[in-house]
Amino acid sequence: MHDLFDLRGRVAVVTGATRGMGLSIARALGKAGAKLVISGRDPGTADSVAAKLRESDGIDVKAFACDITDPASVGQFATRALEAFGRVDTLVLNAAGVSPAGSILGHTPEQFDQVMADNVRGSFALVTALAPQMIARKDGSIIFMSSRAAKRGSGLLGLYAMSKASIDQLVRNLALELGPSNINVNSINPGAVRTDFSRVLWEDAEREKKTVSTIPMGRIGEPEDVAGLALLLASPAGHYIHGQNISVDGGGTA
Repeated sequence: MHDLFDLRGRVAVVTGATRGMGLSIARALGKAGAKLVISGRDPGTADSVAAKLRESDGIDVKAFACDITDPASVGQFATRALEAFGRVDTLVLNAAGVSPAGSILGHTPEQFDQVMADNVRGSFALVTALAPQMIARKDGSIIFMSSRAAKRGSGLLGLYAMSKASIDQLVRNLALELGPSNINVNSINPGAVRTDFSRVLWEDAEREKKTVSTIPMGRIGEPEDVAGLALLLASPAGHYIHGQNISVDGGGTA
């Protein structure tokens, strides 16, 4: 029987893959057999992470720098990603920026523009650059990293929540356009996950206690909890899952 989670012969691009959820997703896809292209803002860090993936996990991986907020950098990365292995079968859009915390009424238009550049514009540009070769082959998977914050109001991270809600709507739009080309498009909506990016939710004991009180499973998520869903969505097992915004939050949305 064909292995439903076998990614041998596939090429996966994972942005923002030098730590946290991006690194866990890259490792999961690579260990399932995919060749990898990863990005990070700092080229030295990206190269170091790629070397560790080769040495510790035997993954065929190439790394390139990419500043997701810089259109020129995004375009250059898209070109290099395609040239690395001659195709891209799975695109995981994990790179994002840190949103300012506090009342949304206290933020400036410049901060709004920066959050949208960090979390929406760059990922959109990569899709427009890399989707055409998927369409030509009538095959592919696109996975956006969204957030549980996209599904509810937030008094702490309002701009971030708005940007992730934009991602979820982009998924629905792309699902209609790319479904006929056999490309599944989804977003993963993590709740609180123990990464540096979400440190504000768990950095002290009192904050962690408050966060955990909203999670039926009684703990903050780990990056590996998210990587399993990314593997499903990138593999034959999950290819008919399409146009969905899927929460991974220990039951928090319940």
